[in-house]
Amino acid sequence: MAKTDQWLILELNDTIEDVNYRDIKAAIVTVFGAKVDYFIPIHHEKMGSYTSTSVLMEGYAFIKDCLEARQGINNIHESKIFSGALFYSGKYQTVNASVITDLKRKLRNSLKKRFQIGTRVMILGGIFKNLVGEVIGIEEDGKKIMVKIKRISREMIAPIPSTLLRKAD
Repeated sequence: MAKTDQWLILELNDTIEDVNYRDIKAAIVTVFGAKVDYFIPIHHEKMGSYTSTSVLMEGYAFIKDCLEARQGINNIHESKIFSGALFYSGKYQTVNASVITDLKRKLRNSLKKRFQIGTRVMILGGIFKNLVGEVIGIEEDGKKIMVKIKRISREMIAPIPSTLLRKAD
């Protein structure tokens, strides 16, 4: 097969709940091999004691169209994670590499939130879950937000991934 800039679209099995990035990656490597290029539209990063997760698009993963990928499609049903590659009118559906590049950029940007200093925020996960704090600083271009949390007995400052914050009501 000639070099291509097309990516095959894999559909995840929607009957399996709580599928995470690691599960999808392991299934891709098992079915298609370790050398195939892939893109999973989920970001998962450990930031201190927190895990920052951002899902750009649920239900799909992408692999670069190549001979190994086409051979792996024949074995795709060996994995419970995938329901198959998108197929329509007798051919596999693909997207151009520029679409994948745009999706990667959108995923990177989804990790960053713009909060003004002084904004009251609700913490959505981790040890401070459901507590309200005040934004006192922004780090890593908006990926990490410094939040001051006031409790009756003390005041704490914690770096929180922006994906775990929302503006408080």
